[in-house]
Amino acid sequence: MSKLIASLALATCLLTPAATTYAQDHHDPPAHVWNDSENDHWHQFLKETKRKDHEWDKATKRERAAYWKWRDQHK
Repeated sequence: MSKLIASLALATCLLTPAATTYAQDHHDPPAHVWNDSENDHWHQFLKETKRKDHEWDKATKRERAAYWKWRDQHK
């Protein structure tokens, strides 16, 4: 009986890192990085969503989240 428990414990220890890595690879949202090429897309987003034109630096957290959602749909 103790050999069975030891075998199950060993299997759990060996499989846990693989399962964790798989979950991270398949469930993490894509990273969003602002760079100069995003500027044109930002202004297009503002125009399409009928928002007042302004620079990214002045955007609220809500606007930024809406932009990245829009951007993911327009790639």
